Amino acid sequence: MKSIILCLLCLALNEGLIRVPLVKWEEIMKERGLMKELLKYSQYSSNQLNTEDLINQKNLAYFGKIGVGTPPQYFYVHFDTGSSTLWVNSVYCKSSACYQHPLFNPHKSHTYHTHNKPFSVHYGTGSVTRVYGYDTITVSLLVVKHQKIGLSKNEPGSHFAKPLHDGLMGLAFMPDDDTIVDTMIKEGLIEESVFAFYLSRDDQKGSEVVFGGTNPSHYQGQINWVPAQRNSHWQVTFEGFEVNHKKTDWCKSGCTAIVDTGTSMLECPPHYVASLHEMLGAHKDSSGDYVFECSKVNSLPTLTFIMNGAHLHLPPSAYVLQSHGSHCKSGIKQSHEKYRDGHPYWILGDVFLRQFYSVFDQGRARVGFATLA
Repeated sequence: MKSIILCLLCLALNEGLIRVPLVKWEEIMKERGLMKELLKYSQYSSNQLNTEDLINQKNLAYFGKIGVGTPPQYFYVHFDTGSSTLWVNSVYCKSSACYQHPLFNPHKSHTYHTHNKPFSVHYGTGSVTRVYGYDTITVSLLVVKHQKIGLSKNEPGSHFAKPLHDGLMGLAFMPDDDTIVDTMIKEGLIEESVFAFYLSRDDQKGSEVVFGGTNPSHYQGQINWVPAQRNSHWQVTFEGFEVNHKKTDWCKSGCTAIVDTGTSMLECPPHYVASLHEMLGAHKDSSGDYVFECSKVNSLPTLTFIMNGAHLHLPPSAYVLQSHGSHCKSGIKQSHEKYRDGHPYWILGDVFLRQFYSVFDQGRARVGFATLA
């Protein structure tokens, strides 16, 4: 009875907002008792433990727990604005990438149904082959009753093994793909077609995604809105880029970017990445990674993105990844495309998003950034 009362109180306090706490992968490993197994697992040799990709996952990747099916089977998924498909690892998957994850069994859910339609999704760092079905998805206090979901069948390569997530929840601005936000709207589960992210820093806790509005306790002042392109991965155009408060001509005719919670880094157009690091005073190490002298991080330049008239500042503490020893790795890498829609192409990943409270407004086709509280 007490738990029911607490749930009702939470609903009243939330005023229609649904908060989903996001956790770092170390917490998941501890919960599952897999920290020792992690060190033995073949994908994590001693050399790979020091790679940029794994460091990014440890410091920059965030996951939330959802329930799939009736009764719910629970999984940690990456909430990803850079893709549109919701999928989880399933009992159909025989790839090594699935071995360290719980697997969804549709035969144990009495609300699951499917037409056995196959599909394949290609990401910047891997691909998956799946079969579509429909089932009930539990997200915090929300129960989404008829959500399209992919069940993994094949996950070539090691990317989806390394991050330790059990699946991915696509939140791109693509209504034709039946994202879970669109289903929430259709089923009347949220009052506003808005969701928002707070991504904590380093070892801090409290990261969350909110569905149905924003959480004012995480930001201050006004939200700076930028128009977003419909049927896109939250693609925006911005009009300026500055280094140390000095203009560059890189975006004089506009730059294009997607706002992507599923990308760890800040990704810069390939033809600018070397020049940018030279301006920042970085150099390449023996592995080809751009690094800074850790002792000089506080004196590095600030990066400024000018979006719809607002100046969004990214200090060096945001774009430099702290490392052990004297060298700190850069959180900036090259994007996989030079141009998109005729403009230099960026990806505003977690390195950028941790600096702001980010709001995704499907109803008004816009993305908002606010100063953290």
